[in-house]
Amino acid sequence: MARPTQALDRTIVVVDVAGFTAPDRHLPDRLAVRQGMYDVLKTAFAESDVDFDSCAREDRGDGALILLPPGTTKSLVADRLPDRITVALRRYNHTRTPQAQIRLRVSLNSGEVLNDGNGWVGEAVDTAFRILDAQLAKDAFAESGRMVAFISSDRFFADVIERDPGLLPESYTPIPVSVKTFTGTAYLRLLGEPVALISKPSALLPEPLDDLFLADVNSVVLDLVPRKDLAGLHHHLTRMEVPHLAVMVSRALGPAVPLPRLDGITDAWSAFHLLTDFNAGPDGIPPAITFLRLLAESAEGEPGAMIAGWVADQARSLRLGPALGYQRQNRPPIPDRPHLHLMIMLEPVSADPTRCTLAFWRQDDPEVWPPALGGVREIGIDEVEFRVDDVILETEGVWAAQSVSASVEFLLPRTLINLPVQRWAKEHETGQPQPLRYGYRLGIRSLERMRARHWHRAWHVRWDSMVKDPSADRLHYSGGSEFGEHPIDAILSDDHWVGLVLAKPPPSQAEPGAEPDELTCALRSGLPVVLWHPDAEPEDLRELLDWVLAAESGFIELPDRRKLANSGAAVPFKNSLAHDLVVMWDDPKRVIVLDQPLIPSRQ
Repeated sequence: MARPTQALDRTIVVVDVAGFTAPDRHLPDRLAVRQGMYDVLKTAFAESDVDFDSCAREDRGDGALILLPPGTTKSLVADRLPDRITVALRRYNHTRTPQAQIRLRVSLNSGEVLNDGNGWVGEAVDTAFRILDAQLAKDAFAESGRMVAFISSDRFFADVIERDPGLLPESYTPIPVSVKTFTGTAYLRLLGEPVALISKPSALLPEPLDDLFLADVNSVVLDLVPRKDLAGLHHHLTRMEVPHLAVMVSRALGPAVPLPRLDGITDAWSAFHLLTDFNAGPDGIPPAITFLRLLAESAEGEPGAMIAGWVADQARSLRLGPALGYQRQNRPPIPDRPHLHLMIMLEPVSADPTRCTLAFWRQDDPEVWPPALGGVREIGIDEVEFRVDDVILETEGVWAAQSVSASVEFLLPRTLINLPVQRWAKEHETGQPQPLRYGYRLGIRSLERMRARHWHRAWHVRWDSMVKDPSADRLHYSGGSEFGEHPIDAILSDDHWVGLVLAKPPPSQAEPGAEPDELTCALRSGLPVVLWHPDAEPEDLRELLDWVLAAESGFIELPDRRKLANSGAAVPFKNSLAHDLVVMWDDPKRVIVLDQPLIPSRQ
């Protein structure tokens, strides 16, 4: 948009979040507050018949400068905006924890402004910021406990508010302002009365409640629930069995929030109570309400109907109907047999070959991908197995309430592709470590392919083809005499192949100027399955793989059959042969976007 070459008269709104940097607000709270501030402003401006997207804006971190479109009726702004911001803010705060709730100071002014290419300048802009910082306004706002402080400039008050009795000029109090070089008068109006807790008469309680529940009723956390419904809600939730409780909690929180430890969370009521401590996401739906919606859909009879009715009432009062409808349509159902994944990435540090970066992603909801980054650490190469053990035990602490199977996948670059992860163990500190292959589907994935987006289309094609036809005859053994001297990339270009067995472990790096090796050809041809063994004879390896792929569904059951092969009794060959089999099982539907540097904490 071209900059104006002359000053234009604009209505100016400056917004500031009170206490944005308060010590009890951590980074996630501040991010939620910033998002919430813009959500409130967009809603309030729309309900005031002002197109927020047509306004010129400058973000100020804990606030914003907003210039309304030229020609906007000033009296319309003064009439509607204060009340609409207050209403939108009350709805927003109703679904947030105290640390993420918002109180706003808003200044109003008008006058000529000019954009010099770096921002909006003019005396009217300076005045709007100066009156926003008036100490008397801050003090009165803090003492009042109100949600919104509107501060009008002397000019705006005289030209607009004072001339129209309908704009309630008597509700504004004149205050002196002396900020930096500015001295003058402003007019303050406070809106949004603090809401006092209303005690529930004991006669309304349907049954005696224990002291613990009475304490919960009086907690600030549960203010978002109508108090008349708490007793009935408690009655039903404490008697309700919840299938896959941890999965349901994770689904309610959403993929951006890691699943917390669920120690002591044993029923629907304790899970609901836990979720009331978490803020609503960008859609405005509190996780506690999402949890009850999921619970209502899985429950039958009176409890399900009661919870569904409560969710419907909340949707109406908070205007969440469309958001809940969209959520219901776009979030996949919780599967009957869920499976979880822990992905661990290892990558050498370029400046120090004795160290590497360890990053991990823990999937807490089986149907949501990608999960949030769990952590990034810089560690010594010689301690990798032990630090992986730390990550796995940390993950198991969060997954403790999950009664589902899990995979551990290692996302490896070519230089580390031959790390013996299939021989690694966990619980080293006990003195009796257990091999990872006994407790998890264990596999590796290619960091090289995950980063090479130009290989992804072929990867998706072969994966979808494998899912449609997973027959075992789609596994190609390299070095077979029947293919003569055909180059491996020509052979793998045949869409029939979805898996490749390497004749020997791949080299840790390709030789400069040499023809592409088998692993590189398999990756860029899109093959999702690559297998090899560090020291097995070809005949023995073929026998093992014939057994692994002997199930009716062929490739689809490969990860489970590979894990079963570790039991020893189930397979007709030496345990060591199955134990050391390396399986690259690379699912293109579960990709981590690695377009940003991962900054580790040094261990």
